[in-house]
Amino acid sequence: MDILRSRYQELRAKEIDIRWEVSKAVEQQKKPKEELIQWLENAYRVKKQVNNMEIAARRQSEKQLMNEIELIKDQVNQLQETSHFANELYVSYEQDDDHFLERSQVLAAPTLVGKFVELNMDKIWENLTDPNVRIITVYGTRGVGKTAIMMNINNRLATTDIFQKIFWVTVSQDFNLQNVQNDIALQLNFDLSKYEHSSRRAVRLYVKLKKINNFLIIFDDVWQPIPFEDVGIPRPNRENGCKIVLTTHVNFNCPDTKPDKIIRVNLLSKNEAWNLFASKVGDKVLTLEIFPFIRQVVNECWGLPIVIVSVGHAMRHEVNIEVWKKAVEDLRIISRKKIQQAEMVLEVLRFCYNRLKNDKVQKCFLYCAFFPEDYLFKPEELVRYWMAENFIPEGQDIIKDIGDGFYILRELQDANMLETFTKEGDEWLKMHDLFRDLAIKIMNEEPGFLVKAGLGLQSSYSSEWKDSRKISLIRNQIKTLDVFPVSCPNVSTILLHDNPISHISPSSFTRVLALQFLDMSYSWITELPPSLSELAQLRVLFLQYCTRLEKIPSLEKLKKLQVLSLCGTSITELPQGMEGLVNLKSLDMSETTKLESIPVGMISSLCRLEELRMHGSRLGKINSPSIANYLMEMRCLNCLAILTLSIVGSQDHLDSIMCLQKQKLKIFCIDMYGFDEDFIEDVVEIV
Repeated sequence: MDILRSRYQELRAKEIDIRWEVSKAVEQQKKPKEELIQWLENAYRVKKQVNNMEIAARRQSEKQLMNEIELIKDQVNQLQETSHFANELYVSYEQDDDHFLERSQVLAAPTLVGKFVELNMDKIWENLTDPNVRIITVYGTRGVGKTAIMMNINNRLATTDIFQKIFWVTVSQDFNLQNVQNDIALQLNFDLSKYEHSSRRAVRLYVKLKKINNFLIIFDDVWQPIPFEDVGIPRPNRENGCKIVLTTHVNFNCPDTKPDKIIRVNLLSKNEAWNLFASKVGDKVLTLEIFPFIRQVVNECWGLPIVIVSVGHAMRHEVNIEVWKKAVEDLRIISRKKIQQAEMVLEVLRFCYNRLKNDKVQKCFLYCAFFPEDYLFKPEELVRYWMAENFIPEGQDIIKDIGDGFYILRELQDANMLETFTKEGDEWLKMHDLFRDLAIKIMNEEPGFLVKAGLGLQSSYSSEWKDSRKISLIRNQIKTLDVFPVSCPNVSTILLHDNPISHISPSSFTRVLALQFLDMSYSWITELPPSLSELAQLRVLFLQYCTRLEKIPSLEKLKKLQVLSLCGTSITELPQGMEGLVNLKSLDMSETTKLESIPVGMISSLCRLEELRMHGSRLGKINSPSIANYLMEMRCLNCLAILTLSIVGSQDHLDSIMCLQKQKLKIFCIDMYGFDEDFIEDVVEIV
């Protein structure tokens, strides 16, 4: 092992030299040839193997360890031998069009109070404007407010010209190099998807960042050292004016990312804790009778902002003294437990969870943890998932159900369990990682939940499937879906959202016949297997933005199907058996830019349809008689509440449009175009 370490250190030194040469070449508008890129990729792969070996050495047998050491040593030796390159390894870049550099985004930052908070913000600001400080670490325990502080700093900086561009990158526990690169590229309006290998992506990103005079990258929620060179970030120095800030609760030591300044964020003082709690609990509660109990509750929050805010929200407007007495008792029991502080924090947050209005709201809270850590939800997206799981009892119409979902959303926001986050000008929601830890802990206490979202998994099936009811594999690296080796009779939900799945075995779904909710949105599939047709219990099928999907098998047997989303797919025709979906309530065919026709009578056969979305579909461009027929059939849908359309030649269809407007539609959105060319331009913009 010592020999391997020695050889690897020599290789690492050589790799650093080569990367330095590459950076200099890039500054001269040159790019490395394939031979050099391949060498850097192999060196990066060996680095990961050596790091994994160091960890595995503690639990592997000596024989296993020796075999792996020999294999890696051979790779290291081979890389050393091939590190002496010939000349002319660089070529000039083809000039590409630079996008206009957008202003730095303003985030939905919470209001901060307290002397210590102001002192920390002043320290950070002072170091950000100090030319001698390039890398800053903002350090403190989880929930102490590091993210909130940096969000406020970000917003203050965004109104100045101190930095030409500010990047906000959430890293999270499971570091993913590609995701980090994508996040930075997205904020540059730059598409990295065509570059498969990380080294190529790093070089392209490096070139883009070098063109910015000075920038700031804020890495939030860092759990391990970030390899700046592997990402493609130029090393900060006085010449380029670039700076990096990392927020973390981990005290790691790495020479490559050693900060020039460490700023520790401490707990709130007693007075600050009291002021923060009082601002959340409401004036109605601040009476002489309740006052002593409030003081005791605040003392059990340890000066930790997330706990103070969450407990304050949980007890807001509560005027019953007995409830306050019980709260003090419950919190003191937690404080007396002989558990680590991290576990104690989760127990206090569980107290807030128990204060939620009812079981329905609690289920909706837990479901947020089915998504990866730091996942950004669109508000209606989350509501739609809750509706798909029947957490929101069906009301008189779909509009009421959506409204009930937004009411629950507001409750969770008011309880501080979902945070508002602004990105690219849109409002998103995010679950704090401590609340996500709590949700997963609660779900682990009862069988049936399997949550492995955002872990980089490459295989879908595990032995845990057999006893599971709801399975989340959202945002992994699963490329194929094979037949499950055993029957999974209890599985009712499978979430495979945002996986690069390109192949599904023909009989994949024969072992999950009780499935009620299947989410394969944002995958790379071109066709769905015949076994989908056998899922007779299926109620919800999400296929939105499966942009390569062209073929869907017959849905004739799916009599219980209520929700079908085909938005953004590449289908040219609807699947067979659609006219028999008598329980279908929501059909989304928006942005189906290759859909050529709908069988006559199909729309009118969906007698329970409450939502029909067709905006941006190619169907609106087809000949006038067919459009007239579709509009006539829509007039027969007595339950319809939501309708969105795009239509060419709208003057020919005014009578039908006027009749639709007179129906009991709650949402009616129509894009009207005078000529085919107008419509085509609009579709191109949508795509």
